[in-house]
Amino acid sequence: MGAGFFADFAVTRNFATVETFLADPGSAGTSVELNRIGRGRERTILRRNAAEENNFLFEVWEWTELALGTTLFLSLALGERPHKLMLAAPAVMLAIVAVQRFYLSPQVTELGRKIADLPLTDPLNKTFWTFHGIYSGAEIVKILVGVALALRLAVRGKTDPDYFVKQFAGRTGGKTTTGKAV
Repeated sequence: MGAGFFADFAVTRNFATVETFLADPGSAGTSVELNRIGRGRERTILRRNAAEENNFLFEVWEWTELALGTTLFLSLALGERPHKLMLAAPAVMLAIVAVQRFYLSPQVTELGRKIADLPLTDPLNKTFWTFHGIYSGAEIVKILVGVALALRLAVRGKTDPDYFVKQFAGRTGGKTTTGKAV
């Protein structure tokens, strides 16, 4: 979950970093060059670069989520007495990531590249932001399901004080080490 928050934070910071860099490039020589080229032109190029970095981060993180989610699902499914509700949460999360990886991300990437050279009034911008909003909404739902699953895994119901005795007795044919039946 923490890595997901970090990925979301990193991609939002990439665009903000462009503005921070243009406002204070850190050296006089860089500032002179930016003034010579034109900060507006550089902003376009740097924002395009930030978008490509974000595309890469999303792709790597989505593949990682698919691997981690599959591992979690299998761990829960192959565990002792898996609960259907406990299996549903990682299954829903995996489905969301699959939609993001194989449908939404390619659409957002392609549209993002197309709108980079278009005026803000172009209708394709609205389409881009619609897909971007759907992706963000899916991300929020995935996080909420993950938090619910984490809470469910962390909080256990009332424990049976004789649980371990019963488990041991089941392996020894109902007799304890003293030879008495349980």
